[in-house]
Amino acid sequence: MAMESFGKLLREAREKKNIDIETAANETVISKTYLQALEQESLDKFPSETYLMGFLKNYAEYLEVDVGRITSLYRAKKIQEAPIPPSLLQRSKPKFILPLIITAIVLVVVGAGIALWFFFFNKEEVIDETTVLSATIDKNRYVLTDKPFTERVYKGDILAIPSQEGEIDLIIGQTLNELQIITPAGTQTLELSEERELDIDGQGGAEVIVYLSDISRNDASRGAEIRVLLKDESLAAAAQTDLESIPEASQVANQRYTIHEDNRAYPFTTTITVRAACMIRYKIDSQEEVEDYYTAGDMLTIQSSNGVRLWLSNINAAKIQVQAGLKHYDLEIGKAGQVVAEDIKWVREAPGAYKLVVIGLD
Repeated sequence: MAMESFGKLLREAREKKNIDIETAANETVISKTYLQALEQESLDKFPSETYLMGFLKNYAEYLEVDVGRITSLYRAKKIQEAPIPPSLLQRSKPKFILPLIITAIVLVVVGAGIALWFFFFNKEEVIDETTVLSATIDKNRYVLTDKPFTERVYKGDILAIPSQEGEIDLIIGQTLNELQIITPAGTQTLELSEERELDIDGQGGAEVIVYLSDISRNDASRGAEIRVLLKDESLAAAAQTDLESIPEASQVANQRYTIHEDNRAYPFTTTITVRAACMIRYKIDSQEEVEDYYTAGDMLTIQSSNGVRLWLSNINAAKIQVQAGLKHYDLEIGKAGQVVAEDIKWVREAPGAYKLVVIGLD
């Protein structure tokens, strides 16, 4: 009895849904070449088993086929095609050695001819591991560091996550209504305002924390705004807040409102999304003041240890959000045309009690 084919199951599932291979490639962000290789069970087309397994699981999920069944069939095929151990091979010499040698020589010559034809006339099918996915992805590649990553990403963008074995690439998939992140361990899906810890290598334990702060419900071309933190402390060494310079809350006047409270103080991130032209001036901790002109669509990310001073020529032209720890807060918006100057900083309420507050400036 012939073994069931995982490639045939994938192809039949796609055809049953009336999905052509080009549509499947576009919606899964997986090259058409690789999808065809999965359906034809051409395992040698893939640069590594990690990518093969990742694509196989993603494609099965996309087609709503039992992932466990598909991966079991794949492993069975791999075992079946494994070379026979030398100890099990018959050691006796064949009776007709000369015809076998002649046949082998002919096969080698024919095989070499076919290989040369593919090399010269079908070069586009040659796959190199350093250029994997280049057939479908011509987007941005962001290498994450120890700093929080905030960016609007689009379908096909890559997030490179550092690991002990090298960088692990995460691919941004769907950016309509929900965000899909394709990892070697499978596809992760986030909804608006959802925060999730991701196990990206399938080895157990989360390596990154992702927060989805903005995504369109009807326009995939707008992409998605995300924030990513490396969870592995050995890869992400956080900056330190100067606790000695934090003022007592009772000594700070004009406190407008409290953003966040905690039993410790730590670096925080302020993100300004510009919706209309305005001038923005800011000062981080004890650094020099920075001033620039921004237009609609610009985004400014400010990372500070103790506090940041902001001045905006038109507060209604910008959306301000603060990330403290793993929580996110939208700041209050003033009237159109209103000039705003304020501090966002830590104050000490009591021993072991800190508040991140907004302080009005004259």
